[in-house]
Amino acid sequence: MKTIRKIFLTGLFVFIPIGVTISVIIWIFNVVDSIFRVPLERIIGFRIIGIGFILTILIIFGTGVFATNYLGKEFIDLIERTLSKIPIVKTVYLSIKQLIDTIFMKQRYAFKNTVLVEYPSKGIFTIGFVTADAPLEVSEKVGENMKSIFIPTTPNPTSGMFVMISQKNITPLNISVEAALKLVISGGILLPEKTNEMKG
Repeated sequence: MKTIRKIFLTGLFVFIPIGVTISVIIWIFNVVDSIFRVPLERIIGFRIIGIGFILTILIIFGTGVFATNYLGKEFIDLIERTLSKIPIVKTVYLSIKQLIDTIFMKQRYAFKNTVLVEYPSKGIFTIGFVTADAPLEVSEKVGENMKSIFIPTTPNPTSGMFVMISQKNITPLNISVEAALKLVISGGILLPEKTNEMKG
């Protein structure tokens, strides 16, 4: 039963990210196809099989090309500055963007290091990521040096809990953020490799 359970969980953790990715691509494809297919077929006068897929690929590639040149970067910065002025939209957009950057762009990790903390109760340990020092007022009120910790959930590390924990109750781990994320996403199946994924 343990072997069957391990095989099932491994398949589940492999399937979830693939399934989510495929679902997002299909959703984008359907949106593009519903907007552009009929008008384009009317213009060219005949139906092209797979035109929605072709348009989706071209739009994604075109967005990448646009976002990597000077004009595109300035335009995206303008959009971000505009969104950052809208109260609720600002919170949602910036939070999602930071989490995505943290997970998918190694050079832009917002997490400073990997730590071990007792959460949600004493005697239960979980992996967390130090994001910053806790607000000064919090440390002053508690009378201890507090750290802001993000505790991710399995298998989706973009959701989780934000907690503030005393520095003395935090145990630093010699594991890279990337390796720790793999460990969390896999539910403990993908263990860090000592040669490549241990810090230092």
